Amino acid sequence: MIQKQKGFSAPVLALSVWTAALAEEMQTGISPRGMIIHGAVQALLLTCISGVFSACWQRAAMQWVWLFSAGAWFLAELFGTVVQAQNICQQEFRSMALIGLLPLLLWAGWCIPPSGWDAPARVLWWFVLLGGLVCLTGLAGQMDWAHLLTADAVQLARWPRVPLYAEYLFWPLLAGYEEPRSMSWLPWLTFLAQAGLTAGMCLVFGAADYPEQELLRAWSADVFSRMDALLLLIWLTCAIFRIGFLCAAVRTVWQRAVQCGKGAVK
Repeated sequence: MIQKQKGFSAPVLALSVWTAALAEEMQTGISPRGMIIHGAVQALLLTCISGVFSACWQRAAMQWVWLFSAGAWFLAELFGTVVQAQNICQQEFRSMALIGLLPLLLWAGWCIPPSGWDAPARVLWWFVLLGGLVCLTGLAGQMDWAHLLTADAVQLARWPRVPLYAEYLFWPLLAGYEEPRSMSWLPWLTFLAQAGLTAGMCLVFGAADYPEQELLRAWSADVFSRMDALLLLIWLTCAIFRIGFLCAAVRTVWQRAVQCGKGAVK
């Protein structure tokens, strides 16, 4: 029997998923209505799958499978997040600083206990909300609601791709067995992020066929010429947080595996 312990809080897991969702590459040819309808259906299915996993993962016969899968998946997401963050640093700021900072991030992620990630996550959420408000303020004057009524905006021919993250399925491993099924709503965060980006691109440009950075570059309030850089820095800060969190998640999975091994020996 694995000993119960305090794990990662909901704001930590939510910030990790939100950060990853904002970094997903936009699909071309996806209409806002298609994203809302099809994306909501897929998010609902992922929520149901998450609930099923949370109900059955503690079965002794499957624990080693879950632990191995979780560890491999978190490592893969860690690598992917590092690559995404470094690409942004290189493309937008011509910097390789993240590579030099990476050993420190991995060390901090391995050493900080799960409960230590809650306070930074709550602070970063305020920055995310503030950045979103600033972005909406700068884009409000460029939005044309008539774009949502065009033929391309209402088509439903193509299904959007809703990404699958390890947090959806393995949150019981990270949450310390507290509040069963309380985090099955994580897929809806990804849906909200993608639906918001798709709607914003359609309102500003008339189509969602541009990179996400173009939406930030369209920001204009006659105050700052490179507000997109500030908004990207907020995302990079969240990405650095996610790198550390994923490293801590791998450590948590490792500790659970060790506890399972000790329990099996006894």
